[in-house]
Amino acid sequence: MSIERTTATWEYDGSFAGFLTIVDRAFRKKQFPGIILTPETAMESLFISDWIDTNVTLAEKIVNRLQQRLTSENFRFIHDGFYATMDNKELHLLEALAIALDTRDSLKNFIGHPSVLAIDKGLKSLFGEAHLYTGFVRFEYAGELLFSKITPKHFSLPYICPHFAKRYPLESIMIYDTTHRLLALIDKGTISFIENTDCPEFNNAQTKEGTIQKQWTAFLNSVTIQERANKNTQMSHLPLRFRENMVEFYQTDKLSSKNSSALFWKDAKEKL
Repeated sequence: MSIERTTATWEYDGSFAGFLTIVDRAFRKKQFPGIILTPETAMESLFISDWIDTNVTLAEKIVNRLQQRLTSENFRFIHDGFYATMDNKELHLLEALAIALDTRDSLKNFIGHPSVLAIDKGLKSLFGEAHLYTGFVRFEYAGELLFSKITPKHFSLPYICPHFAKRYPLESIMIYDTTHRLLALIDKGTISFIENTDCPEFNNAQTKEGTIQKQWTAFLNSVTIQERANKNTQMSHLPLRFRENMVEFYQTDKLSSKNSSALFWKDAKEKL
């Protein structure tokens, strides 16, 4: 497929449907832009962009067409790649899509192509983050609900929800992604999402939750050997960016500071 690379700058709303609208325009015109912006990245750009309105109906047709044209593995590679965080993501996806439309071979066999390599690295980071969050998410009782907040780099919330839906099949759960303003609702194994919403507010002074958190804090204190604390090992097992929403690090009767063995989480969680 012959594609012309141009210096044009396109902008869209950042949604997957919006990206599929771009896919239709790019392949219909057989032209790839030089830059693709979203409202967030456009604030940092000096380029005048051509705004592309999202067409949801068209996007659905493009999804169906891609599912017919691409292998299931390559379609998943493109789909999941959209939810990874990386520079020039949309351009990389267009380049990878151009390859996928011309072959039935796995895109991973084209790892030497810069765009395929960039997406592959982004996916590894996305799936790695999702895997870590299955162990790092901390729930609090909000009435009868289990509630948690996360601050991921990637759009990883949809990838961790099946884990908790399976692990807590009889519970009602809310997980809020502060980065993408996305709220996941898991009700007895059924998963749904609310986009572009604020974080729900609950009364944190609930007796049941307060008691549990004090017990958790006391347990961590009891298994801590301050003299043997190894900060480097702690950082490798639990980077700072995951700690913001972990109860071990913000209790009112805190552990003696962030150098406490809140990082006995790996062993401790198995005992709960």
